[in-house]
Amino acid sequence: MAARGWLTAPVRRLFLLAFIWGWSFLFIKVAVEGLTPTAVAWARITLGAAVLTLVLRSQGGRVPTDRVMLRHFAVVTLAGNIVPFTLLAWGEQHITSALTAVLNASTPLFTALFAAVALHERLRRVQVLGLAVGVVGVSVAAGLGASDLAGSSLAGALAAVAAGAAYGVTFIYMRMHLLSIPPLVAATGQLTAGAILLFPVAAVTSAVGGIHLTPTRVLAILLLGTLGTGVAYVLNYRVVADLGPTRASLVTYIIPVVAVVLGIVVLDEPFEWRLVIGGALTVLGIAAVNSKRPARQRAPSPATQ
Repeated sequence: MAARGWLTAPVRRLFLLAFIWGWSFLFIKVAVEGLTPTAVAWARITLGAAVLTLVLRSQGGRVPTDRVMLRHFAVVTLAGNIVPFTLLAWGEQHITSALTAVLNASTPLFTALFAAVALHERLRRVQVLGLAVGVVGVSVAAGLGASDLAGSSLAGALAAVAAGAAYGVTFIYMRMHLLSIPPLVAATGQLTAGAILLFPVAAVTSAVGGIHLTPTRVLAILLLGTLGTGVAYVLNYRVVADLGPTRASLVTYIIPVVAVVLGIVVLDEPFEWRLVIGGALTVLGIAAVNSKRPARQRAPSPATQ
């Protein structure tokens, strides 16, 4: 009975979302063996856009096409889709999917840091400490200082962290410019813009690097785009609506666990304690950064811009 009390439908959807996004790192690892990183990113964005477009049309919605909104969509898809999706795919050519997931979990740390700079949100001592602990966790997971850290693996690790930073920029930009429209509309607009903008680059890199598809790789690409991007975006909106943004952010803690287990069990990636220790420190840092201010010390809500 106690389990039924906390394992409500919204919580089950939260775990399902973490499960889907955890699998996405495995899908990327398989897909990038047959496509260039930009082609993987484009396929993921395009399939995701197709799913969201169908959902949006079924609800009678539409994407605004005025010049201002198109500019916002272009910026958001560049920072939130094109750059991080490409970096993650490129990074997984050099490091394991498990390590990529752990390093990419640094997104909330970058979001808090950028919010402090761009939105002038004051960081409390516990949040500053959380940022420091998170940085240490990322460094431990990446193996900085380890003798087996080669140049290519360092570049791959930096790519995964840079993807997290790009996501952080996206969240701040969306908060500043896209809160006036429904999240599903914003996501459909940004993915559609990304599919259009990235197509020429993906076509050129595919012509140069070649396309080497197998049934397994095709399946990974299809699942990555439709499930890991399209369905996951829709599910994420439902989770945020049901639980609120703070509780919904718990998905960040679960994704690396799923990805690490899948990497070891399915892809036969090596188990390394630094992933566990670094991941735990990163999660601890995220928890501190996301800690709520006591009610009696609550800061006034920032004015909308």
